[in-house]
Amino acid sequence: MFFDVTIIGAGVVGLSIAKFCSEQGYSVVVLEQESRAGEGVSSRNSGVLHAGIYYPENSLKTKFCVSGNKLLYEYANLKRINHKRIGKYVIASHKNDIEKLHNIYDQGIKNMVEIDLLSNRKMKEIYPDLKIEEAIFSPNTGIIDVPELVSALEGDIQHNGGLISFNTTFISAEKIEQGFRISCDDGTSYKIDSHYLINASGLYSDVISKKIDVLNDKDFSLIKYAKGHYFKYNGNHPFTTLVYPLANEFSSGLHVGFDLSGQIRFGPDITWVDEIDFSFDENLKDKFIKSIKEYWPQLDSTKLHPDYVGIRPKLQNFNETMKDFSIKDFNDHGVDGLINIQGVESPGVTSCLSIGRHVLNLIKS
Repeated sequence: MFFDVTIIGAGVVGLSIAKFCSEQGYSVVVLEQESRAGEGVSSRNSGVLHAGIYYPENSLKTKFCVSGNKLLYEYANLKRINHKRIGKYVIASHKNDIEKLHNIYDQGIKNMVEIDLLSNRKMKEIYPDLKIEEAIFSPNTGIIDVPELVSALEGDIQHNGGLISFNTTFISAEKIEQGFRISCDDGTSYKIDSHYLINASGLYSDVISKKIDVLNDKDFSLIKYAKGHYFKYNGNHPFTTLVYPLANEFSSGLHVGFDLSGQIRFGPDITWVDEIDFSFDENLKDKFIKSIKEYWPQLDSTKLHPDYVGIRPKLQNFNETMKDFSIKDFNDHGVDGLINIQGVESPGVTSCLSIGRHVLNLIKS
């Protein structure tokens, strides 16, 4: 069996690539080890549609987030995916954080993102119950129903004649004249040939890379696992937007997030772990309470309950500065037809359509 494009991983990035490629008439198959799409990083995040404020202006994160924000709002409207342009405040709760906040504001302006800088007095009018010295407001930050996004992408792929093979383990890939010979197992071992091979396997991207015979260790990065906990809040609260406090010596900067039913949650924190483990550490509750009360002193801690855990596939260690998305093709590793994608954490959901379009352009070039 031969395909033009084989994609490993049916998260929002892999599905977006499959959507764009299948629209252009390429024969496409997506290999997914789980029983349904979007079960990895895509299903365990904040569901935030980011604007692109924080990242260096020449980074892939900025490029794909800023363009992806517009693409994803348009796609959500077209497909009637539940979403809301709810807005976000990035807040400085201590005077010592104001310089850091201004640096973030300057970065957002460089990234050509629509934002406003608001004074203490203005924020007292908007959020009188919160401790805020100054804040940045991002009107184009929103929330989106990620499972609905996954379903819409699946529908597009199937409409275009693409295939998604669930419960399928990628075993290995070897380079052949026509592209790649890929060994798989869905209960039965089989092989497919494909002109292009795209690794969009998220948390497993380094494991998959090791199974592609022409890739050397220097051609890919080892993934570091950053575990994040979310606590939900089942009481009255003042929040009508997303609120992102800056991390400082007093607080780990736990975000206020919403789902589309109006349920609020706090998180994620960050705990570096050595293996993929989605168990919830309820002992973190005191740490969450202390951090949240730095900006919302009236928090009723009895209304704070464990919600869920996500793991972000980071390329940097805990003591290193942020690293960019990694999308490597022939120009990087010298392997014709192979595109290796790594480190797509936040803002990965926002960036997914933009990354999909970019990968299509790499294939067409």
